[in-house]
Amino acid sequence: MRYFGHFEGDQQTYRGEGEVEELRRTRDCLNAFKRRVTEGGMLEEAELDQVDADVRALIDEAVAEAKAAPDPTAADVLTDVYVKY
Repeated sequence: MRYFGHFEGDQQTYRGEGEVEELRRTRDCLNAFKRRVTEGGMLEEAELDQVDADVRALIDEAVAEAKAAPDPTAADVLTDVYVKY
């Protein structure tokens, strides 16, 4: 199931009231994973929280690096594409 509309600005009027919240609460795969591994004693919640924090830090670092990088040149526009026109 998806949480967002088909396009930016989709009002999702075709969805029932509270449907997305219900999906997030009952069918979110990450929450289900977290429940299974913590209830099964395989991982502690603190370990999963640390993984989340580490991933957030990696993402923040990558975004900062991308923003600091120089803009691509006109020649770069056609590199690493699979079709030639």
